[in-house]
Amino acid sequence: MKKAILGTTALVAAGAFATSPASASDKIQLGVGGYMQSTYFYQDSDEPAGTASRTSDRVTQEGEIHFTGETTLDNGLKFGVNVQLEAYQATDQIDETYIYVEGSFGRVLLGSENSASYLMHYTSPSPVPMYSADSNNIAPTGQANTTYNNMFSDADKITYFSPRFAGFQFGASYVPDGNAETGSSGNTQFQAPALETGLDRGYSVAVNYVNKFGGVDVGVSAGYEQADVTVTTTAPVYAFNPSTGGSTLVTPAVTADGEDQEAYSFGTSVGVAGFTVGAGYSKIENLSGVSGDDRKTWSAGLKYGQGPWAVGVQYSKSTDEPAAGADIDATTWIIGGQYVLGPGITAFGGVEIDDNDLAASTATRMAGKTNTFFVGTAVSF
Repeated sequence: MKKAILGTTALVAAGAFATSPASASDKIQLGVGGYMQSTYFYQDSDEPAGTASRTSDRVTQEGEIHFTGETTLDNGLKFGVNVQLEAYQATDQIDETYIYVEGSFGRVLLGSENSASYLMHYTSPSPVPMYSADSNNIAPTGQANTTYNNMFSDADKITYFSPRFAGFQFGASYVPDGNAETGSSGNTQFQAPALETGLDRGYSVAVNYVNKFGGVDVGVSAGYEQADVTVTTTAPVYAFNPSTGGSTLVTPAVTADGEDQEAYSFGTSVGVAGFTVGAGYSKIENLSGVSGDDRKTWSAGLKYGQGPWAVGVQYSKSTDEPAAGADIDATTWIIGGQYVLGPGITAFGGVEIDDNDLAASTATRMAGKTNTFFVGTAVSF
């Protein structure tokens, strides 16, 4: 889920595609919304010697279909539902899916959705849809920098958003199992809780401030996430079982507690007279429970638009700081523009410049410097 810079609160954004509220005597009626983005790109790459040849251009798409609805009870409480279907075959064919209740106390959300820290974050603006130097919908070189706290992604969680007071809003999420996401990790509703592994018993907290001073829109955010980490030190051993034709666990995996993984994020966005300028920063400490294994990312951008068109530039840099070994930097530039052809239809184009310190490419990640020239269309409905 992508959040518009200087949009409304996270409370409203979570139900942005909801149909008109039904009366308390009616069941929730689902409406349909969503988006589709399609692009053609051509790449000029400078990968290290010995890298296998790649196809230099591609057509690719990204999109979701959202089924949403809301009803208001006689006591004023609002109940809503949001189910987001991927528009292509994916490991999580259903992306986010959750139920929420909203009242004068704020909003409580239960299900598969990004954390409070993620949803309430402000950062640099991308000049185009689909491509971004900070939390992109497409990564043409496999490089994806982000200042969003995303330790838990869409893992099932409980999230609370407070009402907004004097421009301030508070949010918090609790995540029992960072690997459990209904729809992508098996039929978890028919299983005992998973064995401890990876991120467990995590939480996310955030605060942001949104206000307007004359013709200036301001958004500022700060977030924090933390989770216990269980590290597998010895892999499980399985043996063939002739009576069942399958495998039987002979020796269970040996696990140990790693260092708690933590993440911080800060961001801001300011809009005035058609200009939007923003920046974001994040740091993850003790990646995968390894003490001293950290990652820092920051981004900055400027966008200007009047009427149906907009242009801009965005930059980001991430630095992996392993506990042992040299740091690895990765930078991304996005330079481009967009034009609104009609309601919900936007044409866009530009160039993405990726560069990194990787010594060798992999099948899904390009090393060195790559220029990606792109054109595309984004449709919302």
